[in-house]
Amino acid sequence: MPSAIPIPSKHPAGISPIFFVEKSELDWKGESGKYLTLTHSRCPGSLIFLRLLQTTSPERSLPVAYRAQHVGVTAEGHQQFRLKQVQPNCDSIDKEE
Repeated sequence: MPSAIPIPSKHPAGISPIFFVEKSELDWKGESGKYLTLTHSRCPGSLIFLRLLQTTSPERSLPVAYRAQHVGVTAEGHQQFRLKQVQPNCDSIDKEE
């Protein structure tokens, strides 16, 4: 009977050094969407993980992924982005299993 090969439970992982945290205000304009103003520029199509800081429930403090679309620059030189929530692609998850 062949002996079982142990499966490692820890795996090496890399963390990108190109990550920043910035506090800002989310401007929610109803039908026209969510907007964010940042002091740093982002690459087109960047993902932004947004977490509300003052929430009434623990579920709302979890980070949510958004795709950032640059829409302009403020008079102060800050970058304005329109946010579109990223939805998980269940089809690609099913294909990986």
